[in-house]
Amino acid sequence: MNEGNHKFTMMIVPHSGKSTFSISVSILTLKIIGGLLATILLWLIIASLNFYVSYNRLKQDTQELQTVAEDYNVLQRQLQLFLQKTNNLEQKMQELEKLDNDIRGLLKDDPALKETVERRANQTSSSRSTLSSRSRVDRQQAIRQLVLLEEKIPEQQQSLEELKEAIIKRADRLSHTPSIYPVKGTISSKFGYRKSPFGRSTEFHDGLDIAAPYGTEVVATADGVVTFAGYKSGYGRTVTISHGYGYETSYCHNSSILVKTGQQVKKGQVIAKVGSTGRSTGPHLHYMVKVNGQLQDPANFLK
Repeated sequence: MNEGNHKFTMMIVPHSGKSTFSISVSILTLKIIGGLLATILLWLIIASLNFYVSYNRLKQDTQELQTVAEDYNVLQRQLQLFLQKTNNLEQKMQELEKLDNDIRGLLKDDPALKETVERRANQTSSSRSTLSSRSRVDRQQAIRQLVLLEEKIPEQQQSLEELKEAIIKRADRLSHTPSIYPVKGTISSKFGYRKSPFGRSTEFHDGLDIAAPYGTEVVATADGVVTFAGYKSGYGRTVTISHGYGYETSYCHNSSILVKTGQQVKKGQVIAKVGSTGRSTGPHLHYMVKVNGQLQDPANFLK
């Protein structure tokens, strides 16, 4: 029998007592409607699942993008700090170079630095031209800058070591250079030709006479080693000190000697007392200075 001829009848009986009425639908129509409803329901289920999956994926991607953005911001801040510190290091290095050059300028006549001043100045000027400032975030430039600074640190360290050594040598040379009065008193006779105090003739006076009361303390005018402590004809009780660097001083006509030959002495240390021994007309110190064996005017070494 043909399904199209079979019908499904639905009778509706109202409660109001009105007449009943019926609706007849064929079985085939019901099947078609049922199939359509099932298809629509299935499509809705599939669409819902796709929407749910897409929503979760979008939510996850959004969270990942947010995390990446936060990480990017953190990296940007870190890079900015890195650049700032690099710039600070560059500035400090330039300040050190300037200080280095200033010190070398002050010590330009120092024998320990004469060979390195010009070379160091050329190195500094060339290296400074390589350094450049940055107005934007550039990681590769910052890395290059840091590499340059890293390369400059050993050079600067070597330069500072040279300065340290030069300053130590300079301080040692200054401490061994006669530079103070050997006794508190008044200059009574200068270095050079003068009229002899023992007659009318002219004679060469090989030192500086400083008049002072008998027994006044005599001090070494620089660090050194006592090479003579005893009596010399014409000079009386004498102390001679070798200071190194070509300097030698002698202290004559003393009443007493307070050091011994071979003894190390320091600048300002008491070595004798004023007297009038030897060829002398009264209490005073006859002070002599030699540089590389040649007599010099002691007045040039007094402060």
